[in-house]
Amino acid sequence: MLVPQLTHVPVALRNAMRNGPRDSATHLRHAAAVPALGEIEIGGQASRESVGGNLTVMAWNVERLRHVDAIAATIAGRAPDVVLLSEVDKGMARSGNGHLLSRLADRLSHSYAYGVEFLELGTGNETEQAANGGAENIEGFHGNAVTSAVPLLRPFLIRLDAAGAWFLPEHGQPRIGGRMALGGQVMVGDRRVTVVSVHLENRTTPAGRADQTRHLLDAIDRYDAEAPVLIGGDFNTLTATYEERHADPAAWQGRIDAEPDRLMCPDRHEPLFAIMAGRGYDWRDANALDKPTQRRAAGDLTPAGHIDWFFTRGLTASAPATLPAVLPDGSPSADHEALVVTVQVT
Repeated sequence: MLVPQLTHVPVALRNAMRNGPRDSATHLRHAAAVPALGEIEIGGQASRESVGGNLTVMAWNVERLRHVDAIAATIAGRAPDVVLLSEVDKGMARSGNGHLLSRLADRLSHSYAYGVEFLELGTGNETEQAANGGAENIEGFHGNAVTSAVPLLRPFLIRLDAAGAWFLPEHGQPRIGGRMALGGQVMVGDRRVTVVSVHLENRTTPAGRADQTRHLLDAIDRYDAEAPVLIGGDFNTLTATYEERHADPAAWQGRIDAEPDRLMCPDRHEPLFAIMAGRGYDWRDANALDKPTQRRAAGDLTPAGHIDWFFTRGLTASAPATLPAVLPDGSPSADHEALVVTVQVT
């Protein structure tokens, strides 16, 4: 359902969800009772009617969008026609309790579509909780977005995960919802092109991400099987489970040392690439493969990989680039770099 504003969830109800039973069956009941999980908020104003022969698209996991001014400047520097965003907060204490996407769209003279990945019942991870001074979330929304300089036609939302693993006590950040994709179509010349912002799960197996990818591609084909497609976002192609990467850091580093290109060339370990290829999608021409897309803060020696991607079908890609996510002082504006590519209808 398209709405001008997502349906508010009262803080008392959010607190009751957080403090009550935290199991999968309860999660399903809560998720069914949150209208915002099925809504797409539409706002902003497109500044142009159409795109000529070339479509320039940026994809970026903006880590809450808390550094919205620096992120807007990075995006504006490339003047993309469409921007695919993930990890966008609305009404979250950790990012100032504002509507950051609306600010960004205004800065870019773009329209926007916004969908909720999670209704956050807490105020973030341990670092964010410690920094927010005890403030409560006004809305608690966290999700994906598409902004566009031209009209975004037929917006759609695809839910990729209903298991509710993040709601369980062991995850530490109680949330209602699951990973999702958000998209629509833009006119490139006289052709409709489907553009999709996606965020796959990090705390699952490569096989789990493959299942999410199958579900995504099936849903896109049901939406429009004939239109060219560009999918962009954070695919979390980390080549192993969360437990394998964090339970024994020395053992994980040993695996990286034995296969130094593992995180930069994850297709050997992430079956989603074979699934994409089998369905007619290409990634080799649409991505700059020489740089990691994870940005590390100074002193963080954790291995960084290429985990954000563009995939195209029915399009010719050119000029892929990875742009640094930096504030004016050189510190990170987000924990992922930005991707940009230009495409033409084949």
